[in-house]
Amino acid sequence: MRILSHDTAVDLLRSQGLSNGAEAERVLDGFDFNKPVYEQDFWPGDVLYQLIRNPSSSLPLPTAGNWFGLAGITTRNVAINDGLSGRHAAKFEVLAWFRALEGTARELPVDLGRAIGGPGGATQVFIPSFLLGRLQSAGPVDRW
Repeated sequence: MRILSHDTAVDLLRSQGLSNGAEAERVLDGFDFNKPVYEQDFWPGDVLYQLIRNPSSSLPLPTAGNWFGLAGITTRNVAINDGLSGRHAAKFEVLAWFRALEGTARELPVDLGRAIGGPGGATQVFIPSFLLGRLQSAGPVDRW
């Protein structure tokens, strides 16, 4: 684990394929840099959770995204909301080692169209798309 500044977090995201500066800034905008942000190692057997959007007319086939949390994740504490169709919790197991950006979710204004917003405050993890294959769904879990 290594504590990152804003600039070193950008470097990590660039090294993981987010070469577009605006795209990296959108990711970093979700983290509270008043609290530590880390380059975190994840190992086989580690577990992460995700609150996946339920099917809707605009997203009929929802898939896992890039944002994960730890046990106890709630929509409010990772600054997302249920949007119009709701969300369900899913558990993911790490199959192969990787490094990812981990930190505290910052407070975001509510935007029902994008299903984001809330007080934040919990640990969240951003995993670039090319690393998602190192996770395996372990199925749905009850929401906290």
